[in-house]
Amino acid sequence: MAQAPRSPSPLSPSPLSAGPILSCQQLTKAFASRRQTTTVLENIHLDVAVGDFVTILGQSGGGKSTLLQLLGGFIAPTQGQVLFHGVPLKGITPKIGMVFQENTLYPWLTVEQNIGFGFKVRGKKRRQYQPQVSDVLEQVGLSQARTLFPHQLSGGMKQRVSIARSIAVQPDVLLLDEPFSALDIQLRRRLQGFLSTIWQDTATTMVLVTHNVEEAILLGQKLLVIGDKPGRIIETVDLAAAPFRDRYDPQFLALQRHLETVIETDAQTQAANLPGTYEPLAPSTPNPIRP
Repeated sequence: MAQAPRSPSPLSPSPLSAGPILSCQQLTKAFASRRQTTTVLENIHLDVAVGDFVTILGQSGGGKSTLLQLLGGFIAPTQGQVLFHGVPLKGITPKIGMVFQENTLYPWLTVEQNIGFGFKVRGKKRRQYQPQVSDVLEQVGLSQARTLFPHQLSGGMKQRVSIARSIAVQPDVLLLDEPFSALDIQLRRRLQGFLSTIWQDTATTMVLVTHNVEEAILLGQKLLVIGDKPGRIIETVDLAAAPFRDRYDPQFLALQRHLETVIETDAQTQAANLPGTYEPLAPSTPNPIRP
């Protein structure tokens, strides 16, 4: 089913600029050791508009998580820069939230206290932020679990709390680092639907990295494929059309096959140390959404 147009939510962040909310230009990241320097990402160009849901797809170890850390200000680029609201990003900011692969809930706090923690560290009194926490608990379906501790929650509930804690403080951008990778397929699919609903309800700009092709197509409005060693963008796909909201639609399945071929072709090219950065696919596997 196609995602319906979103209406403003009381939890929605307010855009501060007309241009891309988050962008990077000629972004390169290398890690140096005593013996060698390894370039993980090379010459990345990316623009994320306000309200976008961008998915970044690639193999494990291909630099996706490193790109997300750069976009969040957790690490500095070797070359190039990240712009947030048009201004160079110099470090972490509370306006960019992050959800990690493993939940980072505080085990000594309840669900409600974990969600309210971001307000507390900002110096707000409980009476000031409690209405927002209650709204978020209801929005993510955790009102009945508000007094539980993390050890009493299932894996899926823990990730819902992690996402709820991030959106409660109304970040302008939410970065998600394979948040469902450790979950079984049925739970993963339920949480994919949950995240899509949260995106529609809050209008929060989201960037999610994954190695799961189906997930990247289903959730994204724009999809970037990151090649391997070094990581670089080898394909961009616009996913706004309705067929890409249905994992069983023929166009969805055709694109999934195409992207799997793109990734495998790139991996084989890099493994063989062939010249160039990316060999075009054979005519038998064209991008199904290109004219």
